[in-house]
Amino acid sequence: MAGRYQGVVVGSSLGGIEALQLVLGRVQRLIGVPIVVAHHIGPSVSRLEKVLGRTSRLPVRWATDGGPVEPNVVHLCPPRSLVRWEPDGTFTVRRHEGGSSLGLVDELFSSAADALGHHLLAVVLTGAGSDGTAGARVVRDAGGTVVAEDEETATASGMPGSVVRAGLADLVLPLAEIPGMLDRVIGLGRSLPLPELLAAEAVFAAGGEMGALMAATDWARSALGPVERWSPVLRSTLAMALGSDLAMCVLWGRDLVLLYNDAYRDIIGGKHPTVLGRSAASAFPETAHLNDPLFQRIRDTGRGLLQRDQPTPYMRDGELEEAFFTFSYSPLYEGSEIVGLLATVVDTTHQVQAGRRLRVLHRLATGGLDDGDAESAVCDRVAAVLADDPEDVPFALLYLVDRVGAELHLAAAVGLEPGSVAAPRRMSVSEATAWPISAVVRRAEPRVVDGLPDGFRGLVCGPYPEQPTKALVLPAGRHSDGSTAAVVVLGASARIPLAVAYRSFFELVAEQVGASLTAARRRQEARERIAALTALDRDKTEFFAGVSHEFRTPLTLTLGPLEQLLDTPVADLRPDEVHTAVRVAHRNALRLLRLVNTLLEFAQLEQGRRRLRLEDVDLAALTTDLAGVFRSAVEKAGLELVVDCPPLPRTVTVDPEMWERIVLNLISNALKHTFTGSITVALRPLPNHVELEVADTGIGIADDQLPLLFTRFHRVRGARARSHEGSGLGLALVQQLARLHRGTVRVRSTLGVGSRFTVWLPLNQRRPADPTTDDHPEARNEHRRAFAEEAELWLNGHDLPAGIQDAAPPAPGLPGRKPTVLLVDDNPDMRDYVRRLLSDRYEVTAVADGRQALDALVERGFDLVLSDVMMPELDGLALLARIRTDPRHRATPVILLTALADPGSTVAGLAAGAHDYIVKPFTARELIARVEAQLALARLRADPGRGTSS
Repeated sequence: MAGRYQGVVVGSSLGGIEALQLVLGRVQRLIGVPIVVAHHIGPSVSRLEKVLGRTSRLPVRWATDGGPVEPNVVHLCPPRSLVRWEPDGTFTVRRHEGGSSLGLVDELFSSAADALGHHLLAVVLTGAGSDGTAGARVVRDAGGTVVAEDEETATASGMPGSVVRAGLADLVLPLAEIPGMLDRVIGLGRSLPLPELLAAEAVFAAGGEMGALMAATDWARSALGPVERWSPVLRSTLAMALGSDLAMCVLWGRDLVLLYNDAYRDIIGGKHPTVLGRSAASAFPETAHLNDPLFQRIRDTGRGLLQRDQPTPYMRDGELEEAFFTFSYSPLYEGSEIVGLLATVVDTTHQVQAGRRLRVLHRLATGGLDDGDAESAVCDRVAAVLADDPEDVPFALLYLVDRVGAELHLAAAVGLEPGSVAAPRRMSVSEATAWPISAVVRRAEPRVVDGLPDGFRGLVCGPYPEQPTKALVLPAGRHSDGSTAAVVVLGASARIPLAVAYRSFFELVAEQVGASLTAARRRQEARERIAALTALDRDKTEFFAGVSHEFRTPLTLTLGPLEQLLDTPVADLRPDEVHTAVRVAHRNALRLLRLVNTLLEFAQLEQGRRRLRLEDVDLAALTTDLAGVFRSAVEKAGLELVVDCPPLPRTVTVDPEMWERIVLNLISNALKHTFTGSITVALRPLPNHVELEVADTGIGIADDQLPLLFTRFHRVRGARARSHEGSGLGLALVQQLARLHRGTVRVRSTLGVGSRFTVWLPLNQRRPADPTTDDHPEARNEHRRAFAEEAELWLNGHDLPAGIQDAAPPAPGLPGRKPTVLLVDDNPDMRDYVRRLLSDRYEVTAVADGRQALDALVERGFDLVLSDVMMPELDGLALLARIRTDPRHRATPVILLTALADPGSTVAGLAAGAHDYIVKPFTARELIARVEAQLALARLRADPGRGTSS
């Protein structure tokens, strides 16, 4: 049975039927106790049971002698009978002596008080007389409760007025409020709504859902006690808190019992309603170590306290979460004593987390990225930024995806050991097991890993002791073809739910990382383009300088002899001179033609306009034949030519002209840089390829030059060579021709030991749909002869004794003697041509390079040195520098011959100490005039007085 009361007795008389109908009809709850009604009725009235039964929510029955007193039943006392409620829970019904109804209410009230004591509630309704007053006194004496109807609403005020005037009524209520009172004290088991109690309960009236919950709570069983006994300070403070939109709670008493409003309930989440009415220490054990000293401080100082954005471990829905609150604590006083605290709480978790994440995104977006930053620098910076926010990102991995989308390599790791199960250094997209990489890379969609794999057990990272259980794997950036460029793995904190805001932060991190990587790649690509353009410009400058030399030297040797023939009268021409001049002009015209053809062919290859003319070729025979072109030159150089080209088991489909250029260029390159030992040409069959190998015992190539060897226009600076001439396209042309055959070229070299070039071509070639044929086979023969003649020219004049006159010349400047000229040029034709021009006037000694010139100067002095600039071994500028530092020859005039026609080269030559600078092509008259002028100036410098006297 709910509440205090176990039975209700009701007494009424005149007008009581209508009052009983109203009371019994409006009781809303099944009250769980018996109701016994004693009503003054005459003997003729026997329909009361039916009249009340039509309105009562409880069944209505007549009380019978010896019958049980049943709960949830309205029992009616029979007319003119005295009914007693016996202690055994039965009725005793006896007829009233004299047949009167007076005294039956007193009899019922008195017997019920004897049976139930303080568990009895007696209600006196309208009626005449004073019946019920004596019974009410017995009820009060037994500890029961008496409620009387207000005389203002009673049809007859005699009965309730008599009880009230006797001071026996605990509560006087209008008739309409009596059903609600029965619902409250019987149905809900709450206290009688006395005025002071109602005033106390008004505290909860404006408190929303929490007010309603508190109003329905039996506080009498709590540490705070009944509401009517609460301190006015507690009631007024709680009423203010319940009516506030801010999250507020009252901590009352020594134990700081917790009372709170709707907004505070939303903060504590799953802890509600368990913590209502409990002490703060038991409600929030996870923060007791923080709260207890703080509360004691307020009690000790009597001053309030404001704490902003305090990190507060918080248990929500059974999980410990990261939370931040701003707390305002105010002491509550009764007199001079602090009896509690009022706490206003603002949950700033979202603001703190949002600000923290915004700083991360800002640093990722700005971060001081320099134009020079490469992808690796961006990855390092991303790791550094994320490492500063372990609260949101306990661990992070950044993987870069190769351009084919097959492999990933770890570029940055935070919170995890690189190479561990959780952070493998390399992963295959198709076989990645640690993370769902494949779906992320191929679909460019994020994936949530909920429940980390077994290999992650024991993993603790970030500022909290709990192990992360979730992670988000996201794509970051795209390659130029739209494929995923990077994958970011971001661990989720064990104390932050992976809700929309948290996930959006991770997505923004991945987006910013992708943007930074894309920007870095674009900067890198721009730098590479600039570097490529710079290198191309440098190579082109070097190429044009070299090709200028290549053009100007043969042009000089073509135009010069022809101009000599034109300037000589026909009658004075000797056949041998004509033949020599025409042969030199023709040979150098062929050199020009070969150079032009090489440039045109390379341009066609780079533009994709040169197509294969495929034939089935006996490649061993062709290669042997091509190697034989150089045999004479190789043997003349004192080298051994080894040709190892046994017959192949089958013909090979190649473009014969292109194969010829490959072989001739490789052998020519080997001869140019080999001075002792041998050159080996070998051809071998492989299962699917044919292998050509050209090996030499030459000067070798430095390691830093090997990657540049097949770059167009590239020349190895300072490399010893038989000639400085060349376009720098030979090896680049070899690689292009091999690639056109779907083949490859490789070089292995050791400096000072030699080099080994290997070419692999597939045995089977795709024949073009419209094959072309070689319409000019005679050009190929001419091409071979040009290579052979050029090789022969490299070898002419490199033996110093053969180039020096045996007879010692007279001292410089003596009358009757020819002035002596030292001619230095690595091109044999140029040496012969210039010597013929000057030999009639001067005694000319010709040598092939700067070192031979120094050797000649050791033997004797010369009136003038005429030197080419671009030469192997020791070039013209280096020779000039050596002459100017030698006291014996410092005053010797030096004229430089060069194909470098730019003003800068001229200035550089003159600044180095040259007396004159002649640019090819030049005429015979110009050369002789300049040589004569420098000799005359030298004589003046040697004898100043002679110039004055003349």
